[in-house]
Amino acid sequence: MNKKTLAVVTAILILCSLIFCGCEININLPENPSENSSEGSSENSSESESSQSGVVSPGKRPFNPEISEPIHENNEDPDSYESLINTLYYTESVFGEAFIGYIEGPMGTGYEEFFEERGYMEEYPFIAEIPYERYVETNGNEMYCIVPRDKNSSVSVNEWKSSPTGGSYGKILYKSDSGEPFIITCNEDGSNPNVKIVIVDSDGNVFEFSPYFNSQLGWLEVYETPQARSYDFTVYENSTDNDILVFEDLLGDWAGFYTTPEGDEVQFHFNFYRAAYGEPCVTFWYGEDYGVYKEYYEGYAYEQYDENGDFTGSLILELTLTQGTNSAEKGPILLMSTYEFRRAEWDKNWIVVSCTGGGNLLEEYGLGWFEMAQTMG
Repeated sequence: MNKKTLAVVTAILILCSLIFCGCEININLPENPSENSSEGSSENSSESESSQSGVVSPGKRPFNPEISEPIHENNEDPDSYESLINTLYYTESVFGEAFIGYIEGPMGTGYEEFFEERGYMEEYPFIAEIPYERYVETNGNEMYCIVPRDKNSSVSVNEWKSSPTGGSYGKILYKSDSGEPFIITCNEDGSNPNVKIVIVDSDGNVFEFSPYFNSQLGWLEVYETPQARSYDFTVYENSTDNDILVFEDLLGDWAGFYTTPEGDEVQFHFNFYRAAYGEPCVTFWYGEDYGVYKEYYEGYAYEQYDENGDFTGSLILELTLTQGTNSAEKGPILLMSTYEFRRAEWDKNWIVVSCTGGGNLLEEYGLGWFEMAQTMG
């Protein structure tokens, strides 16, 4: 017996003795995917095929050891979607709504290019990931995206038939037991919305509204009641950074007016100025004429910044009611509110003022936004 044969026999004897002694042997085999491709259960084979094609079978997910968190269950981009949800909580808004734009033809595939043109692929890319079973089509070419804040909300979209007495509900077009975002096209007649959306949150609060884009003002009419409001996350097509005004842009006196349903005219004024030491000050009053105030406020205006140090486009107004016919009953009260001041699309000498949070200065008249022009002299 030569040395080579002796070595083989010796190795076999040692291996047998180890097995009979109950010792465990770990054998590291070289990886060779091609050798294993035809082996294994049909379940593993199905999973492998699904992973390669990019389609995950129900109840399965591609394995990635670097991912410890589950895939976003709503299939939306978690960054822009969750960021918007956080904004809704921050602004105390019950849902978000955006006017995407005017579309042509029936709804279907191929809207990514439209979203790209409107700026949503950059700002809110989750919109392009909304599946088509969450698209609602009615008569009209105005496209909106609705995002409930409460993910456990129930949602229904109903036909709405306007009438001189208010209107009536028609058939249900869409219903969901979750608060996932959805897309809707509606409003064949821009001045008469033809749908009514009902959101019921997990606490049982009911919010009914009709999405409506004011084409004359170029502005989305937000939902607003004394108890709740919506958040407008529209990416305005013609907007630039210069359209949103900072405190320095507002220095001076601004005036506007509102005619009540009874025919009475109410004037309102902002005056922005810096005090002796540079403090950003503001006064606001409204009433029938100068010197006859229903309410007169004075205080400070601060530009609002997010956690990244970026300007949000809004000013925080910290105002105290000091004069007016109602001040005796209310007493000196502090009002904190958040307003956005934007140049009007139709005339750059005018601004559109929108209340986006906190106390509304013109809550008595239900004005969530109003127009103003800078006075001369």
